Amino acid sequence: MHRKLLFIFLLITIVTCNHSAGQNETRGGFKDYYPISVRPDVSVGLGNNQYEQILIEASPVVYYGLYNDMRQALNRDTITTGDAVYFSFQPQFRIYDEESKPVKTPSYKILIGWQKIFKTNEDNFFTAGIESGHYSNGQAGSAFSTEFEDNSEESIAIYDSFTDNTDLAALLNRSTGNFSTNLTRLSLNYRINTFNDQNVPQKIHSFTTTYQLYHNKFIGVADFGGYNPRDIDIYGRHQFELGYEFTSHLKKMRYTISQQLNVTLGSHPSSDPYRSVTSAILYPRDNDLGIMAQFSFGRDDYNYRFLDSFPRFTIGFTWDWFTPFVVKPSQKQIHPESLKSVK
Repeated sequence: MHRKLLFIFLLITIVTCNHSAGQNETRGGFKDYYPISVRPDVSVGLGNNQYEQILIEASPVVYYGLYNDMRQALNRDTITTGDAVYFSFQPQFRIYDEESKPVKTPSYKILIGWQKIFKTNEDNFFTAGIESGHYSNGQAGSAFSTEFEDNSEESIAIYDSFTDNTDLAALLNRSTGNFSTNLTRLSLNYRINTFNDQNVPQKIHSFTTTYQLYHNKFIGVADFGGYNPRDIDIYGRHQFELGYEFTSHLKKMRYTISQQLNVTLGSHPSSDPYRSVTSAILYPRDNDLGIMAQFSFGRDDYNYRFLDSFPRFTIGFTWDWFTPFVVKPSQKQIHPESLKSVK
């Protein structure tokens, strides 16, 4: 019974957090848009690593806009670019099938970001974005021992004993092990739109590529929140991501099918460098709340559990940050170059 109540609580949390950020799900009202974004979700599923059984996963992601004129820019009389500056809070929680401590090492990403959107003459969207911030799980223990503190002499001695053949997943401290790093993400997104007679995108092909770098200084300058120097050789500093997403409509419903592939370079040989995620989302009323199904395999994405690799199928609920909306056609807008010629 308590598991059902917890699932309902997490779902309500997702919806409440998004509405509290000042969002309005109607197309006619104001809403901030983030073409490059992470959807919040809550899910249950099948498939686990050999050490733990996952009951529920939740990522109640929230975007707090400092400035966002993307929607207005796409509907002005003159073709112009739009910008979004924001904070993003991206927590991850897993509830395991354990009585004593079911929630272990929840992780948090806190990012500040900027995105710039361009509309082409064909009414497609090109967006560039940069995000930088901190990623950690708030723990203080050694990543590979429940007895010692992180970066203690005893913990360092454990790290020094590792070889390329060491199975680090088998040694991982899954209760109090520290995971901490700063990071920066550079992303590009291109959306090919097909519009209906109301100038709302009816079909969208979205392509996204991202380069992620783990680094020691916060936003590249401040000396806090970084990584244990022995950990970064295990994490791997560089990650490349490729994603494709197709959105269309069926009667009064909207659906999305997507594929994501991540490759991490420089991590310990015992970790899987590849991660694949295939998702399908159905929005029954063509609004922001959707029902999702997802299949993933390869490298795990839950802080230090990237050392695990396993297939998993999940179902749950999610929230869309970029619902299709009315866009003024380029043919009805004035190109900036034509204004210069008039002057």
